[in-house]
Amino acid sequence: MRLDRLDRWLGPSLTLLAIVWLWLAYAYIPGARFEGEPGPRAFPVLLGTVLAGLGVLMTLQAVASAGRERSSHTTPPPTRLGRAAGTTPLPTRREAWLAAGTFGLLILYAFLLDKIGFVAATPVVIALAMYGLAEVRRWALLGSIAVGITLACWVIFDVLLGTPLPSGSWVVWP
Repeated sequence: MRLDRLDRWLGPSLTLLAIVWLWLAYAYIPGARFEGEPGPRAFPVLLGTVLAGLGVLMTLQAVASAGRERSSHTTPPPTRLGRAAGTTPLPTRREAWLAAGTFGLLILYAFLLDKIGFVAATPVVIALAMYGLAEVRRWALLGSIAVGITLACWVIFDVLLGTPLPSGSWVVWP
């Protein structure tokens, strides 16, 4: 798979995702309580801005690469599928599975965060991603990474920064 072929779709997709992310951050995350402090919205907005910048950069590089290819080649003959050899081929079955699996995991994670909270949902989703998408089959490695990432995030955000993480609506303890 050529990288510029993927970038022609990934760049605009990341930019669109970043725009939606920024809109949601401004719509649902409260701003700073006092003048001069970053507030809870600062980190999500920073991430969204960086993602938008990278998406635009990736798109511009892919468009420039496509322009160079077109100017240096004549029209290629059609392949056995009837498409010209220089056109972007359809995604492979593996690429489609990875994209659909990632999207499905994000939807599942949003649902689980709402229902069972961060501490229970995060290791489940990390383990599913590693098993289903990254094809990690060693259970000790899979479990230790899923629990380790969850524990590290909980310590950083809940314990050190005092940021409340989602507890879930099905959870009975406070």
